Amino acid sequence: MRIVYEDIATLEKYLPGHLYNIHPGCRKNRSVSEAIKTASTLLNQVITENQSTIILLETMSGKGSEIGATFEELNSIISEINFPQKIGVCLDTCHIFSAGYDMINSLDSVLEDFDRIIGLHKLYAIHLNDSMMPFASHKDRHAPLGKGEIGLKALTDFINHPKIKYLPFYLETPDNENAHMEEIKLIKSLYHPKS
Repeated sequence: MRIVYEDIATLEKYLPGHLYNIHPGCRKNRSVSEAIKTASTLLNQVITENQSTIILLETMSGKGSEIGATFEELNSIISEINFPQKIGVCLDTCHIFSAGYDMINSLDSVLEDFDRIIGLHKLYAIHLNDSMMPFASHKDRHAPLGKGEIGLKALTDFINHPKIKYLPFYLETPDNENAHMEEIKLIKSLYHPKS
């Protein structure tokens, strides 16, 4: 984890919004518990009680020595934060699929696990993308919506799930601007806010 600014209050002057997404980091040659302790220690050095920005830990795919591929690892970091109201989670659809959370066949169970382990009140945002790699591959390769292993039906079910449909969704697919515009139109046509 690399912290560029001395504290979040300084960083807030330069941010356009009040959600700041970060990857939890890598353990390298350390144990998972040591890496989690390092991540929480660094976050506690920069998170202040008076900041308005909420730091979001992104769910990870588990490639290499990444931490944060399980809800338990993310919760272990969050539980050590001095000001827990200033931290939350951004769920990445490609990453959780690649990490082994079956959002195609068991979306309700995945969200129930998240709620039990972390709490849905800590879920602030979604990175929406498909996956080039198969389920539980622990590879981070995003695909355009509906053109990967997750598929359009599962992504449609995901964006319309009553427990998360009110959250902000951020498109994070490997396309150019014109293709992104088409994907946004597609998602808007599949989203049912009142159902």
